[in-house]
Amino acid sequence: MFRNLSTVGLPLSGRPSELIELALSFGFDAMDIDIVDFQQQAEAFGVEHARRLMVSARLQCGSFHLPISLIGDDAAFNADLAELPTRLEFAQATEAKRAIVTIAPASDDHSFKDFFELYRQRLDTLGALLAKYGISLGLALAPEAEARAEKAHQFIHTYEGLIGLVSVCHPSVGIVVDAWALHITGEPLSVIGSIPAGRIVEVRLSDAPRDVVSAELSHAQRLMPAETGVIPAAQILVEAEKAGFDGPVTPWADRSTLAGRGREKIVRLAGDRLETVWKEAGLPIVPRWFAPSARENAPRFGEDPALLAAAGAIDGKPGPVA
Repeated sequence: MFRNLSTVGLPLSGRPSELIELALSFGFDAMDIDIVDFQQQAEAFGVEHARRLMVSARLQCGSFHLPISLIGDDAAFNADLAELPTRLEFAQATEAKRAIVTIAPASDDHSFKDFFELYRQRLDTLGALLAKYGISLGLALAPEAEARAEKAHQFIHTYEGLIGLVSVCHPSVGIVVDAWALHITGEPLSVIGSIPAGRIVEVRLSDAPRDVVSAELSHAQRLMPAETGVIPAAQILVEAEKAGFDGPVTPWADRSTLAGRGREKIVRLAGDRLETVWKEAGLPIVPRWFAPSARENAPRFGEDPALLAAAGAIDGKPGPVA
């Protein structure tokens, strides 16, 4: 297993070089990528240019959101599908091996049976396509009751249901084990061992407030892992390791729970929390090869010192006003 930073899981913004430096500084081994943005960069400047920072940083690609709607009409699905081969070629070029989609937990248009068959057929199509590029597809749950409210038909929002779907899909289709979802559904951690062998694509870690019944939680209450200790993060990693999982472990929290904390503080805290959970689970910590410079105004990762010096941004001189 390896520690992965997602700028969606922990809503972050900034220049790629800044985000990569934060990931390196605070113990992350991988980062998610935005495959649409990567494709645009690669088409404009070349693949090597688009992936240069990740390569220089020795960061793996954790996963990427697959830009396709599985619940639209056939015309919309087929239009998205037609764009995927090119996107997947770029994903393969950046050594991305995991794509993620979230299952709709309810529908106004489809009964459970019809929705299940629609998903099964489309996931089979996607699984076969992604397998050609060596990419697995992870299915994530939206477990909160608010996501199903006022919908005519309930659909999959538990791991028991998700395992049933994955079991009849293409072998490259797997599951995102989400600590938050496990807590809300109330399913035992042993359910992780029920996932078909080799089909765990990602593990996500979060925590929950102490004073709220799990089934009543809203997404806005999703906390950074190890915030309260309500969700046993280390135990989840132990179960995932028993199941043979060796992929990305990603901290997730709602934006509202991070208010007032700067970007660096958020990533530092996430890195520290993951390191603590890692040790509690008995997992090895790989020594960091990169340490940030302590010198004020020193060039940041991915920046050219010569160019910065020319702009007067090094050695205490103010840089240009942006």
